[in-house]
Amino acid sequence: MDKSPNRHIDFLDPLRGIAILLVFIFHSVGPAFGRDELPWGHWFRDFNVSTPFIFLIPATFGWVGVAIFFVVSGFCIHLSFSRLPQWSLFFQRRFFRIYPPYLITLLFFAVIFPTTRLAFTSWHSAGQFVSHLFLFHNIDDRSFFGINPSYWSIAVEVQLYALYPILIMLARRFGWRRTLIGLAMIEITLRFTDGVLFTFNGTGLPRWISGSPFFFWFSWSLGASLAERYICGKKISVSQISLYAVGLAAVAAVFFKPFWSMSFLLFALLTAGVVAKILNQAEPQLSIPIAFKTHLQQVGIWSFSLYLLHQPFLLAVPMLVAKIAPGAHVPPTILFLFCLMLWIFVVPLARLCYQFCELPSIALGKNFQATTAAPKRTSPTR
Repeated sequence: MDKSPNRHIDFLDPLRGIAILLVFIFHSVGPAFGRDELPWGHWFRDFNVSTPFIFLIPATFGWVGVAIFFVVSGFCIHLSFSRLPQWSLFFQRRFFRIYPPYLITLLFFAVIFPTTRLAFTSWHSAGQFVSHLFLFHNIDDRSFFGINPSYWSIAVEVQLYALYPILIMLARRFGWRRTLIGLAMIEITLRFTDGVLFTFNGTGLPRWISGSPFFFWFSWSLGASLAERYICGKKISVSQISLYAVGLAAVAAVFFKPFWSMSFLLFALLTAGVVAKILNQAEPQLSIPIAFKTHLQQVGIWSFSLYLLHQPFLLAVPMLVAKIAPGAHVPPTILFLFCLMLWIFVVPLARLCYQFCELPSIALGKNFQATTAAPKRTSPTR
């Protein structure tokens, strides 16, 4: 198997498709039921909720899609940088790949979309917009879920890109193994502290810590380390038993209050293990039905646009239903189904966003790189 960093790895697109589908399902639960997770008792989750919500507990695990995105992002970023290890080009590519589509959707939701647009008549609205514009809204509770709640992870991703040169420097100096151990100690310490504070005080670490890239650095770097081993042709032996053990621990952590914050890291570890196992195959691919795989592959290609667009539309579903049928009682299960049906609308919208926002932005970035890389003409000597 060709392990050149220039080779396209086909299974990553349907994996992104699975991730965005999970996130979409998860974000459909909250608008329908008014909550997207089981409430907490003192130490464990409280199952004293409605019967329909009990049946939808698997859907409340859809946030795992974000952990999948982070691992895949770390993998792809390191693979991309290995193709052309120049920092100026790296940051130019990241900017044109991420920011223009993000900015276009930000302006749409902040200025146009009825349920999210800002009044711009107060300092709070101006602060929301500025913090989102410069991608530091993830470090304050007042803006973390502002405008479009999904945007928090975009800010974290961009900040992880800024930390990427430090990751490479540490890996070159100390090796990937020692670097990952160090980053794991940082993330585990932060997450365990967050869980303990949440258990005994009712609040975890302040948002400027729990929303910072350091809270996700190890989880993201797992993908980068996988890419490094893939490029070097090193095999990672992953037993099925260890995958089951990590998966069981990840699920259990969701229900145990002190370890709740650890669940993201554990699901990132599980994702890294699954990706490593697939990469060890002669022809890396996901074992899913071909019809479903084709759709997931397409959705995976459009997943960034889908992620940027989907949640405000889902949050607007209950208000839209209330306007269509004022005074009518619509059961949460029906609202949930309405939210799921929005997939039919959001996917084509994401495809248009990909075609008319993402692709032109990428092309603009390539033109910019070609312009800046062009040799300057020197005047002939007299």
